[in-house]
Amino acid sequence: MKLPDEVIRSPLFAGVDPTAREIAAQAFRTLSVPSGKTVFEAGDDGHALYVIKKGKVKVSHSNLDGKEKVLAYLGPGEVFGEMSMVDERPRSATATAIKPTMLYALYLEEYWGLINRYPRIAHNLARIIARRLREMNHEVEVLTFKEARGKVAYALLKLHRHNYGEPTRRGRLLAVTQRQLADMAGTSRETVTRVVNEFEMRGFLESNQGTIELFDARGLEKVLYDLD
Repeated sequence: MKLPDEVIRSPLFAGVDPTAREIAAQAFRTLSVPSGKTVFEAGDDGHALYVIKKGKVKVSHSNLDGKEKVLAYLGPGEVFGEMSMVDERPRSATATAIKPTMLYALYLEEYWGLINRYPRIAHNLARIIARRLREMNHEVEVLTFKEARGKVAYALLKLHRHNYGEPTRRGRLLAVTQRQLADMAGTSRETVTRVVNEFEMRGFLESNQGTIELFDARGLEKVLYDLD
């Protein structure tokens, strides 16, 4: 099996020798996940990390009263499930395919074999985790102290930073509904609708049924950091 470009371009293989990629191709297993099916749930044992070849995955966490908080929407090339590979503890979140999805799974035994031969992969995994922790700290700050405009701007910028969606001539097309955006921003759908309409009037984006085309990420950054 040859690893597809989406996997090779993932941050897990940044700077890794091409020979390692060929060997890694033998370590990964292909999984097909239908839309709506859970890849793993919070509390499950963590035996693998995953790289998305195609499709879309929602990573979320539910509190004691069952309310869901969406942590991320991930697309091709993104890595998830990496924390349990390091600490070997149960999953801290739930991952669900929200459209038909193809995954490449790297199980724990094969992971240890790879990093023993190619330590760069372990270094890359540590960088992925560090980036996620920094992002989480920033998100806590935003959701605690920012008002609705800042929260929605942050959620859109987070999707943009993760290269979610598809590039367009004018920017980036995000396949995300306003309900999903509200889940990420920790606010109501009605509030998101109001803020998105404002951003559209300011020329930052264009909203359509089930999609948002983002034109001006710098404009959203100014909103987020109170520079507008």
